Amino acid sequence: MGLFEFQDLIPQEKRALKDCVEMLDQTLYELRLAIKYLRCFPAAIDHRLHLLYANLKTLLSAAMTNQNTCIDGFSDLDESSFKNQKGLKIQLQELFTPITYTISNCLSFITYMETMEEGTTINDHQMFVKKIKRNSLSEWTTPNDSIVMVKTPDVRPNVTVARDGSGDYRRIVDAIRRAPKRSKTKFVIKIKAGVYNEIVEISREKTNIMLIGDGMTKTIIRGHKNFVDGFSTFDSATLAVSGDKFLARDLTIINTAGPHKYQAVAARVTSNAAFYRCKFIGYQDTLFAHSLRQFYRECTIQGTIDFIFGNAAAIFQNCLILARKPLLGQSNMITAQGRRDPNQNTGFSLQNCTILAAKDLNPKIRQQISTFLGRPWGNYSRTMVMKSYLGDLIHPQGWYKWDDYSTLDKVEYIEHLNHGPGSDTRNRVNWKGYSKNCSEDIANKFTVGKFLREADDWLESTGFPLFTGS
Repeated sequence: MGLFEFQDLIPQEKRALKDCVEMLDQTLYELRLAIKYLRCFPAAIDHRLHLLYANLKTLLSAAMTNQNTCIDGFSDLDESSFKNQKGLKIQLQELFTPITYTISNCLSFITYMETMEEGTTINDHQMFVKKIKRNSLSEWTTPNDSIVMVKTPDVRPNVTVARDGSGDYRRIVDAIRRAPKRSKTKFVIKIKAGVYNEIVEISREKTNIMLIGDGMTKTIIRGHKNFVDGFSTFDSATLAVSGDKFLARDLTIINTAGPHKYQAVAARVTSNAAFYRCKFIGYQDTLFAHSLRQFYRECTIQGTIDFIFGNAAAIFQNCLILARKPLLGQSNMITAQGRRDPNQNTGFSLQNCTILAAKDLNPKIRQQISTFLGRPWGNYSRTMVMKSYLGDLIHPQGWYKWDDYSTLDKVEYIEHLNHGPGSDTRNRVNWKGYSKNCSEDIANKFTVGKFLREADDWLESTGFPLFTGS
């Protein structure tokens, strides 16, 4: 029986299959782009060779993530309710297994080549920092951190969205349609204050889109798609971004579905993207940092279960992270990082963040609700929490085991120089893959200059402030 010969799929199964088709298309795109980079190999010398390796690993890591996302979409379905789910899942796994093995072998080979080249090339971190500083309009240094502030340029919007009719469009989606396809320059959309009840999709063809709101409390994008109402996790996002080099600042994205609707994504990001002073509000699965390279600065993220999840290489700097009141019997998991291959260059880095309880998770309720820094959504899950304030809501164990992923010796969970009542590590988990107060050399691996070292071509041009070191 062929993959598309099932005739009696119910809506949830059709949506899961639709997500798989989209993921296959995204995989083909990323593999073609990787081949394009490979054609540069003979000419890539000195430090550019390291950047080539990094770009290849990013694309291959994303391509592998796509396959996992497809299968996860069917794993969410209840086998007793969806009779085709098991057959579809098996066929898809058979289809993806050789692809995944091939990508994994390529990642392993690139890692080997990187190792062979170490010590013979220019230090990428130093070059990245120097390059940003050379092009910065404003910069300063503190005793502990190398800080670069790129002065926000006077950005003139290409179009303006206003609900009251005072702009070019009343709806954000209409402004996005106006944007050119595959643009090499920023297309800036100014969104005036107001509540916009719409699902916003930035397709892969819409590159270099920038959304600018009037402020986190003023410009609000609101949706309510969710799992209970028949949408897949992947397809439930209020804001779905696939277009490369996406930027957003000074706005809020909300999924209003509520805790009883289970998975309900506020923003799903499948691209190189950066967010500055944005707020993401939801309950379960608020922010889906799906794949590629992402940077979040001075953002607020609210949720309950796995509310920062995915398999991007994502850095969260100076962000406010708020755990909310979950359903009775549930626990809060702040992160669920989904790295499933040891050579994927993905993971989450929370740097100089503040982790607190939201107002609805008051001290009395906190006595009944456990809140953890995260749990592994993959055998090689990787999360760093460094130099952050951890409130008293954090459970003494810190981290939580996910039964589906039992190889806790292979995860990489690190806490480094945190402070606050929840930062006491004396009673933390004793997993082989967990460590506390690591060396500065290890901590530096999770900074912008190292973790996103191949991203300088887009990150330094955002106009957003950033730390380059630990």
